[in-house]
Parts: sequence; C-alpha cells; structure tokens
Amino acid sequence: MKFICPKSELLNGLQVVSKAVPAKTTMTILECILVDCTQGCIKLTANDMELGIETKVEGDILEKGKIALDAKLFSEIARKLSDSDSLVTIESDEKFNTVIACENSVFKIQGKDGEEFSYLPYIERNKNITLSQFSLKEVIRQTIFSISVNDSNKMMTGELMEVTGNELKLVSLDGHRMSIRKVALKEQYSDIKVIVPGKTLGEISKILNGDNEKDVRIYFSKNHILFEFDDTVVVSRLI
Repeated sequence: MKFICPKSELLNGLQVVSKAVPAKTTMTILECILVDCTQGCIKLTANDMELGIETKVEGDILEKGKIALDAKLFSEIARKLSDSDSLVTIESDEKFNTVIACENSVFKIQGKDGEEFSYLPYIERNKNITLSQFSLKEVIRQTIFSISVNDSNKMMTGELMEVTGNELKLVSLDGHRMSIRKVALKEQYSDIKVIVPGKTLGEISKILNGDNEKDVRIYFSKNHILFEFDDTVVVSRLI
C-alpha cells in the first residue's frame, strides 16, 4: 500500500476517527486505526464495537492495500510532521512494515493486518431522516447536559430520539432534570422511536461543523443508528 495526502487532511481525518478508539480493550486490533486504500479512496476507520467512525481523506493512491496502525502512535506522528501544507507519503509492505515520510521527517512503525480489523456493521439505508448539521448540533447541545452519567440505569445514559410526522424530538433525563427539544423537519417521515447513547451524540456534536447549508442523513435499523455527513459515517449501537 502506498498513498500521498496533505498533512492537514490526514490530521483532520485522524482527529475524527480517534473518537471511536477504545481507551481500554482486550482486543489489541481495536487500538488501531484501519487505513483502507482498496476501493479507490483513502478511508480511515476506528471501531470500539459500540461506536464506529469512518471518514475519507483526500489524496492520491499509488498502490492499493490496507493496514491497521496503532491509533495513539499514528496520531502522535501525524502531529509532529512538518507544516500543514506539506504532503505525507505512507507506504507499507507485505510484512506490514510502514514508513511515514514528510519532507525531512521519516518514521518507521510496525502495522497489523487490516483484514483482522472489525468493520462497521452493515445497515440498510432505507429508513432515514434528513436535517441540517446546524439543527442537529443545536438539539444535542441543548439536551445532552441532562443525561445520567451513572450506568445503574442504562436508559438514562442515552437520549430518546423520536420522529413523528415532520417533527424530531430529543429527550434526556437523569432523575433530577429533563430536557426536551423539538425541531421541525422538511419532510414527513414514518414514526421512529429509539434511544441513542449519550457518548455517540456527544462525539457527533464535536465532529459536526454546524453548517446550516449542509445536511446530516440519519438511518435507523433494529439495533443500530447511522449518521452520514460530509465524508464521514458514524455507526452506533442503540440502547
């Protein structure tokens, strides 16, 4: 595998997906970020089995392939590279030895087989709603403070997301406070009622740029919810 991309693009992509790298896990492969260049684009993926994030990075693929790189080490190296306008070249061989080069800097690290990485669960994209990034960021900001941080009641660590006709409602409560926020949608949708983990909504709020002109598409399945915006996909288990 070999590709070239701007440092700013790589750094931004790593910052987005790093939010889904687990702090502690018995599966060492999950401490990695998957770099996938097999489908004509540079794709970064992280997955802690509860929350998974995938984003695309602009660049040129010189040789197809995939590799899993230690997330902490990869992010630290990316931050230490030259100016943000510089081009970064990342190359790995069949033994997963990886070279990260940028101008006068060269780093050599050992990667892992990308085939061992846990991919994001597949979700059929038929049941969905659409709203602006600004609206979603705002409704999360106005409700997330009153979710419970205590795991004794799993339901309260998430937020109720309810769609009725052309209205989206988010509800959070921690036993002392309750927050309810409603937002009008542009279209009519079939009724949906799910509980989304507070961690998922918090991380999405950080990634969204809050642009009123750009949309977020939210897809629902029996056990998962998928958020799609810009070049990023976030998949989470439901409570």
